[in-house]
Amino acid sequence: MDRYFIKFAAIAPILALTTCSTTVDMYPVSGPYSQVTPLPVIKATANGIDGNSGTLTLQLPDAQTCTGRWSSLAPRVTAVSSGNLLTQYGSLISGSFVTSMNVPGVNKGYAFLSCSKGTKIEAEFYTGSGTANGAGIAKDTEGNVYKMLF
Repeated sequence: MDRYFIKFAAIAPILALTTCSTTVDMYPVSGPYSQVTPLPVIKATANGIDGNSGTLTLQLPDAQTCTGRWSSLAPRVTAVSSGNLLTQYGSLISGSFVTSMNVPGVNKGYAFLSCSKGTKIEAEFYTGSGTANGAGIAKDTEGNVYKMLF
């Protein structure tokens, strides 16, 4: 029986780490990548989702590797206001984030990534309290705007 316990103890940390990440699908909705057929769907990996911040990695269609951090605010009542990506580009995803109403039980988050060929990506997103599910908008320095789903 000890032999099985030792094997489990050896793989338990690996299993725990694999449950602490999620995939973020990024769909180009404006800019050069949105004109490509078929539409390139960028798969990002968000690590550390069991907390309020972590790393984010992805590869752009031009083979740039991008790494950065994301952070999510503690649950609170929030409202979308002017001067951010969601109000600026929310209409590109059917206006789902352009609102002046309070949204209870929602975590607002931000991300910033630097890429291997100099591109920068910034993102704003919302997740449901206590979940790793959400949506948002990202924009890069090459003129691309992305709808984010996770």
